[in-house]
Amino acid sequence: MVYLKKSDNYSISPTLEPSENNGCEYVFVKQNNLYVKMPYKNLVFAKSSGNYVELMTSGQKRYMLKTSIQHIANSLNDDRIIRIHRSYLINIEHLIEFSTQEVTLSNGCILPIGKHYQENFISLVLKCPVLI
Repeated sequence: MVYLKKSDNYSISPTLEPSENNGCEYVFVKQNNLYVKMPYKNLVFAKSSGNYVELMTSGQKRYMLKTSIQHIANSLNDDRIIRIHRSYLINIEHLIEFSTQEVTLSNGCILPIGKHYQENFISLVLKCPVLI
């Protein structure tokens, strides 16, 4: 777990263009004067809390960023990263199961699906074959 001090300054690397991910399979998270490499496949979900966004990785590391969830969504412009709620982004690679109201992720977290995001989420997920 990454512990934060009040003076810590976290941000998504400004070198990542919002409109594309430049073919990269990772993003850098700025932590004070260090840039920590975080592969997209390790991101499980992002949760908005006020003026901060918490990134949860598959290794149970947490990064707290002083930014908006929309900025994260734009910076992590990748088909695997899906907005499911006004406060949540998930990585579809970590999706285990879902209903029309919630998703279960590989780390055991159960997150809600917002009504405004249901249709888009289901249409994106159901591009894969469905057995009934």
